[in-house]
Amino acid sequence: MTMLKRKVSVSLDEDLVAELETADEALSSQVNEAIRVEVERRKRNRLLTALLDSLDEAYGPVDEALVAKYAELL
Repeated sequence: MTMLKRKVSVSLDEDLVAELETADEALSSQVNEAIRVEVERRKRNRLLTALLDSLDEAYGPVDEALVAKYAELL
């Protein structure tokens, strides 16, 4: 499925542009993919936060002592 495109103007850090230009791929497609990945990450984080909030409502907040205990194991 072809996605509609909308032309916009953005300013990017010079070092990022230089790095992207080393690839054998159009700058626009690289930027589009990077933004898509970031938007999906933010969406997952919002959904995870909503899930954790609903679990807090249902079962109460997580015991911070347990969090610390298992964080040490990691």
